[in-house]
Amino acid sequence: MNKLIPFLFLSSFLFSACNRYYYKPTGINDPLFTDGGQVHAAFSGSSQEDNNDRSYFTDLQLGYSPINHLGLLGSYSTYAYRPYDKTVTPANAYIAEGAAGVYGAFGGNKAKMVIDLYAGGGGGSMNSDVNMNLRKLFIQPGIGIRSKVFDAVANLRFSNIKYSDFDPRGKDSSYLYEHHLVDTISGKSIDKGSYTFYEPGITVRVGYKFVKAQFQAAFALPVSLVSWHYNGLRFTVGLHFNLEDALAMGKATKPRNNED
Repeated sequence: MNKLIPFLFLSSFLFSACNRYYYKPTGINDPLFTDGGQVHAAFSGSSQEDNNDRSYFTDLQLGYSPINHLGLLGSYSTYAYRPYDKTVTPANAYIAEGAAGVYGAFGGNKAKMVIDLYAGGGGGSMNSDVNMNLRKLFIQPGIGIRSKVFDAVANLRFSNIKYSDFDPRGKDSSYLYEHHLVDTISGKSIDKGSYTFYEPGITVRVGYKFVKAQFQAAFALPVSLVSWHYNGLRFTVGLHFNLEDALAMGKATKPRNNED
């Protein structure tokens, strides 16, 4: 088993070199809530170039804790592939996700350890050499530390995805078999099964109070049999905002009216 784990991570990076693929892990949304009434937002993205082909990724993440120990999450992720060869079909994809979960925070005023568990799902679509819709369900445990200048969280997410409304866009059977969009043994297309991925990730944030730079790496390792191309790595850089800290700082710096 110990020898298998490095092989799986190596396979993940090898698949990352493929520009055209049919799945990529979405960004992991974990605000590290410590109390009720907190509102967090993050925006991040990245780009990748291979043989003059370019791919672009963006993640918009929102989080709200209406009461202590309860968290609500919302995310929107995109992918765009722009080939150098203009005769090659470009690709665009998006997925919107929502989740709810529980968390607990332990520690003092300078730093807190946070343990959380979220479950959710979402949906989206892909327009590429073939078109199809995507449904996703996931469970996401995490453990991290939050302070005024530094946050770090590790997550172990399991995602199950299923495609529907598969449109080959006129591609013949040889093309579909070559790209494993149709199984050569069973003859079933990609939308006739569901696929499970183990998606560990790590997020680091550095800044001060309400705004921090965010660096995140999320991996996708197949648990079920996946014969078609997927991308096993999503690395993004962006900004994370703790809106409750911004409001608190605004109130603290607001000048008081002079007493008569």
